[in-house]
Amino acid sequence: MTAPLFGVITAMGRPEYDLLELAADSLSGLACVRRGARQGVEWFVVLDGMERSVDDHTLRVRSIARAADVAVTVLSNPGPPGPGPARNTGLAHVNAPWLITLDSDDTIAAEGMCALLQAVESTPAAAWAAGRAPHTDREGRRTWNGPPDYFAPGPIEVTHSFWEAKLRLGGLPFLCTATLAHTEAVRAVGGWPGDRRRRAEDTCLWAVLTSRFRGVWVPEEVYLYRRHAQSVTHQPGFRQTDERLADISAMVAAGTTNPVPG
Repeated sequence: MTAPLFGVITAMGRPEYDLLELAADSLSGLACVRRGARQGVEWFVVLDGMERSVDDHTLRVRSIARAADVAVTVLSNPGPPGPGPARNTGLAHVNAPWLITLDSDDTIAAEGMCALLQAVESTPAAAWAAGRAPHTDREGRRTWNGPPDYFAPGPIEVTHSFWEAKLRLGGLPFLCTATLAHTEAVRAVGGWPGDRRRRAEDTCLWAVLTSRFRGVWVPEEVYLYRRHAQSVTHQPGFRQTDERLADISAMVAAGTTNPVPG
């Protein structure tokens, strides 16, 4: 059996199967990409605090993946609830060299993601690539094209990182899921923080990862973020939730998302 090229992790905390079907369909566009002896996708869906029995959810997810012709492994998050710990559960099983994070209600822009792969493979010492992520509503209608490009096309050095941009802008220079990262680089920095966070678990990972590894900016649409009433970012008070920036700064200084002794 040919080894996979892309490992995709989805932390699933809500039973929105109609949207998960769209997410799965978007992955099928990556299945035709080949690099040597590797091709296609391995998808890890991690159930995180879902109601009803795990068996029921597992059967639904497997059925959706089968219809999209995407290989899937369904796991349960055994640790603290939250997308960070759940994604780490998936990360432990990834065999593919390149890692994609796909939320259960979003979709991949396959051609854009392939452009990220081409860019990161052709950029010396790069371990990650990022691109644009327009926002849509639940029905898939575009609502926002996303922020202006912060980075110029091409290589991004660690001295001009995601964290530097975050501190300057206040917001994020790119959506953390609109990315492709070398799996071993993500493991090297500790993955996502293992504690439960109401906000910024992605920021932690990308602040540390981009402060240790060179990357590349690709000015193409690579990911579609669906913002709707159930979205975490749409909940009242979400923007006022403490991001624990001092905590992230300590992680960046230490080069790891693992707990930093106080």
